[in-house]
Amino acid sequence: MPRCYLLTLASSSSVDQQSNNVSLFNVVEQINLPRGVEPPPGALLPMEIHAYFQLEPGELNQRLELRFALVASTGLEALTDPYQHKSSTLRYRTRTMGMPVPPIEGNYQLRVDSRPAGSEHWARDALAWPLIVALSEPRPAVTH
Repeated sequence: MPRCYLLTLASSSSVDQQSNNVSLFNVVEQINLPRGVEPPPGALLPMEIHAYFQLEPGELNQRLELRFALVASTGLEALTDPYQHKSSTLRYRTRTMGMPVPPIEGNYQLRVDSRPAGSEHWARDALAWPLIVALSEPRPAVTH
């Protein structure tokens, strides 16, 4: 399976057309969610998940599926939908728009799972991005 060598969250990014280099903006290590506001089922936070992979030569041009897991320290998980990929190069990068809303506050790890297309078993990569989810109090209304 492909090996993830970079995994991060950012609010946005840009790819330089001349060099093909990526710039990440506002790398996210903590999310502050409003206390008492329940998101709708399946809601996604407007963030980019960046994952960079390295393949073995035998994995070139093979279809595979990726998904991202937001894993709480309690073991609770929120998963993205699977995405299909096929790379013709030994290294490739992905940018996935939207991260599942964490179900509870606390410490999390963003993880990546992969499997050959059509397989039932997911393999979880060892790499993880730490994330703190905190609940914030709503701002008081301005009355003047």
